[in-house]
Amino acid sequence: MTKGWFDIAVFDLDGTLVDSKQDIANSLNWTLTQLGNEPIPLAVIESFVGNGIMPLIKKSVEAAGHPEMEEQALALFRERYWECLLDSTEPFPGVISTIETLKNRVKMAVVSNKLESYTHKILEGLDMARYFGGLVYGGDSLPVKKPDPAALLEIVNKLGGSTAKMVFVGDSAVDIETGKRAGAATIAVTYGYRDVEELRQAGPDLIIDRFDRLLDIL
Repeated sequence: MTKGWFDIAVFDLDGTLVDSKQDIANSLNWTLTQLGNEPIPLAVIESFVGNGIMPLIKKSVEAAGHPEMEEQALALFRERYWECLLDSTEPFPGVISTIETLKNRVKMAVVSNKLESYTHKILEGLDMARYFGGLVYGGDSLPVKKPDPAALLEIVNKLGGSTAKMVFVGDSAVDIETGKRAGAATIAVTYGYRDVEELRQAGPDLIIDRFDRLLDIL
């Protein structure tokens, strides 16, 4: 990767920009216990995160042995998580200082599979929304979500340019696939919610272990 080549940087949210796993886990386990189930270990919940709320709930009630509770659990979780999503969620180390520097180098956007309303609330609550110029997409912003590249393509259409000069940064194989399908370069971060081997197998253009390493690239 040649420094200065890219003019658009797009980021995943959970596991990339912010560490939200504890608030997700707390809300999910509250939901499960309300329905008479045992809580699920944090490491298991972490492995369920990344494809949106509905897959998260589906996997969780199946893990609890009660797939028939999916609809009830979904309704409870949505309400609970909305109330608690900023209890302990915070940017990963180096994120704020890095995007503060990058704002003068590249245009930036966020593409998450989390519902758009939750995504906006987190970014606004952490005073991060101002960096993305309204280019924030959740899993329900468009008819499709990651790994479909539609959001990345729409971002390019709005900003002009080409996905050949876009880089997508995420912490999962889904993120890497999304970037590749859009024709963008891909960077995987190892500090997120996925095993490093999963990231290697996904074949990103670069793997980094600290967010501020982006300053050497962008």
